[in-house]
Amino acid sequence: MFIPFALAASLAFSLASGADTQDHRPPPAPDFNAERDPFELDWTSPASGVWIGVRPQSARLPVTGTSVIVAGETGVLVFDGGGTRLQAERVADKVRAETGLPVTHIAISHWHGDHHLGISALREAWPEAQVVSHSFTRDVMGSTLMDSARNPEAAEPGAFRSQLDAALANPDLAAPARLWLEQALPWADLIEAQGRTARIPEIDTGFDDSMEIDLGERVVRLIHLGPGNTKGDIMLHIPDARIIAAGDAVVHPTPYGFFSYPADWAAALTRLRAFDVDLIVPGHGDAMSDWAYVDLLIETLQSIADQTAALVAEGHDLDGVRDHFDWSALEPRFTGGDPFWANRFDVWFKRPILDAAWRLETGLDNEELIPHEHGVD
Repeated sequence: MFIPFALAASLAFSLASGADTQDHRPPPAPDFNAERDPFELDWTSPASGVWIGVRPQSARLPVTGTSVIVAGETGVLVFDGGGTRLQAERVADKVRAETGLPVTHIAISHWHGDHHLGISALREAWPEAQVVSHSFTRDVMGSTLMDSARNPEAAEPGAFRSQLDAALANPDLAAPARLWLEQALPWADLIEAQGRTARIPEIDTGFDDSMEIDLGERVVRLIHLGPGNTKGDIMLHIPDARIIAAGDAVVHPTPYGFFSYPADWAAALTRLRAFDVDLIVPGHGDAMSDWAYVDLLIETLQSIADQTAALVAEGHDLDGVRDHFDWSALEPRFTGGDPFWANRFDVWFKRPILDAAWRLETGLDNEELIPHEHGVD
């Protein structure tokens, strides 16, 4: 997901793939903390030389991806360095505070801008650092898929606050959506200013299946398990720390379904399930020490693929798929019936994932690569 301005302790047990897990429990309704700006990260260090920066209250506006720092004896890798310059500067500050080592690699989990549009700050601090992604993600950077980020200063000053005010002036706006927008008002100017710093990164190295990176006495792996949230999703595996960072293939507590690949995504997460790790780091939301949520995602994505295929075979158009799709065994396990999470689940997942699934069933490409060859107003 792009940021809206572009629109708008130790672990007690292993996650071995055969371990029994309980069902996922939906979170309570969020209590947004207006005292902290939306680009602050809470840092934890679950293993030596590993730091995970998670934006608390992951549903806040704007969406802000998790950053992971891994240090070896000679260098540092940053995984998803920040969707805004301020976030990337804070990641750089954390690297300097914890290590005396240079950042040698910056890995991008996928092409959505909230994971990389700020990493120019890291490139400026460590000019020799190599930016790495899946080959598809590298190709996206020169395509029309990134056009909404090509001219971040085009909007009139104050445009984001005006968008918020206009939306909040709607008397029919649902209360959960109003809550989501109101928490951004105190930070509207900062959010807009950070949106204007967005820069599409140049990617030095692309790979298709996997890539090993030696940081000095620590080898990490970047892996592609198949299409999921995008065609080019990659994950960061830190074998000696028993950690895997999944990017937006896993987002908690509400997944993002825009232009994604339900059946392939379920298969990719099933391959992820085979990894013998102690911690899964989502692209957004708190780290997980069991497989319950991943299992729920697999079940949900496979159901979406199966139900959509059956409904299209019966002759239903997209509206028909939406009308006849049965969410009763799935949605309550994500939302717990909470109106706020039900609203976010509808906007961020239900609507876009059915659109994506229907497009695939009818032979359309969810991420068509069209080279960028024109100016952007």
